[in-house]
Amino acid sequence: MRALDDILIGFIIFFSMERGIRLLSNAFVEPYAPKQTGDKEKAEVWKLSFELFLLLVSLYFAFKF
Repeated sequence: MRALDDILIGFIIFFSMERGIRLLSNAFVEPYAPKQTGDKEKAEVWKLSFELFLLLVSLYFAFKF
């Protein structure tokens, strides 16, 4: 049962990190990017790049600790 507990806890941690990153992206990047670029597609690229960067940083810290 220990393995199942580890999997569930890992899923909950990943899910909460992903939702938090999505919230940060929607709160900060989404209002800022269209003002800077003027193009909706570039603003979406900024938003997705920010989310990918934060997911990679969180993955790095997950493996480090």
